Amino acid sequence: MDFTDLRASARAAMDELAFAYYQATAGPPEQADRDAEAWQRFDLIPRVLRGTGAPDTSVRLDERAHRGGATLRTPVVVAASAGHGMAHPDGEIATGLGAGDAGALMVYSNSATVEVGAFGAAVSGPWWAQVYLQQDRGRSNDYLDRAVAAGAGAIVLTVDLGGPAGSASFRRSVQSRLTAVPGNFPGLSWQQMSATYVAALTLDDVTSVVEHCGIPVHVKGILHPADAARVIGAGASGIIVSNHGRRQVEGVLPTADALPAVLDAVAGRVPVMVDGGVRSGIDVLRALALGAVTVGVGRPVLWGLAASGRDGVAGVLSGLTAELVQAMAAAGAATPADLDRSMIRRR
Repeated sequence: MDFTDLRASARAAMDELAFAYYQATAGPPEQADRDAEAWQRFDLIPRVLRGTGAPDTSVRLDERAHRGGATLRTPVVVAASAGHGMAHPDGEIATGLGAGDAGALMVYSNSATVEVGAFGAAVSGPWWAQVYLQQDRGRSNDYLDRAVAAGAGAIVLTVDLGGPAGSASFRRSVQSRLTAVPGNFPGLSWQQMSATYVAALTLDDVTSVVEHCGIPVHVKGILHPADAARVIGAGASGIIVSNHGRRQVEGVLPTADALPAVLDAVAGRVPVMVDGGVRSGIDVLRALALGAVTVGVGRPVLWGLAASGRDGVAGVLSGLTAELVQAMAAAGAATPADLDRSMIRRR
């Protein structure tokens, strides 16, 4: 996969303000690629003489991770991202259909431009619903109830919204001028919706969402191993190692560097996912070898959506999966379960 041309095509197809919104980070531009660079520091150590045939990339999520369980054709997942209607007229529905075409899980954002019930009715593949808790918990609970009724296989609670997203210049020149309409919260502008999100969450909030939803709840935004252990104690069914696309704080640790310690702290009690800077099938293999169950992709999916809609999303996910197949064959792995840390070393 070469995302240089795809990103250029997306930029040409998209409103300049929307493209700036997707690309923005909290730090200076030269730090934007730190997550992608961090994956490159892990070298592969292939195994040989294992009689490996054609690799099978499918992943099984049991009932603890996904309501009723689900089998994915690929461990490559659409990471939660807001406002897909700014990239393509069909918005999240096009993304969900493209993910289904590729056999991939999609994490739908509560900051979507398509209402969650309409989204659930339009797609057939497995999906989870991401949530930011709001100051009006009645509004949050209403969204969660609609997501569960629409068929979400799990809830993803984002907990790393520690303050205003992005840099001050981003908030002034981009976020304040967005005209996108929130699909799940009619009557609110994009800015009003963003202002309602609660930053000062506690473990009680995790437990509250777990008890309210009645389906698995994965906690997203974990980087510190101690926090991983704490959210499991609060009832989390899974953990997503993520730094919010580097949008929250300058100088944040790359997710590739955070993943091993979090996995060690979790010790197999719940599945661990990761996103941030994944740009190739080799990167996906690196994450799986470290111990992740699935691997989220954010901005490249949005580039595919903007450039070619549903087909563009499917092309990104299928392309990364095809690269993963090649990488697994070369590494001597018939399934993701054959990958382990003995096959990877940090340079």
